[in-house]
Amino acid sequence: MRLIRLTLALVLGLWTAPLAAQDRLTPEQFLDLVANRTASFSTFPGRQPVGTEQFLSRSRTVWARANGTCAYGLVTAEEGQVCFDYDDDPPGVRHCWVPFLRDARLFVASTDDLGEVQEVVEISDEPVSCTQAPMS
Repeated sequence: MRLIRLTLALVLGLWTAPLAAQDRLTPEQFLDLVANRTASFSTFPGRQPVGTEQFLSRSRTVWARANGTCAYGLVTAEEGQVCFDYDDDPPGVRHCWVPFLRDARLFVASTDDLGEVQEVVEISDEPVSCTQAPMS
């Protein structure tokens, strides 16, 4: 059990140390890059597609998951984080991210307990494509 804790501490330390040294963006700077555009997200490391988010405005999105399902999202900027509330999540569920640059590449780090990191692999003017319409 002690070895598992030590390994977990080392892994978490390796993830948080590089993030601390990066150029952190404010939510406003991130939204300046993506507002009225579409951003494609992949896992990091691994570059597996996660989904594509069309920023209809600075406060409204359509999130298209890699499986093709979509949801509308409300965007807020709070305490240095960009937070999303999706219409198909249970009440009170929020997804908050800290945007940052590393080697001129754009990333977001989740503020939840898992500390997931995603890379913005493309920003385009193309709308998202959904296999089912968002719920609202």
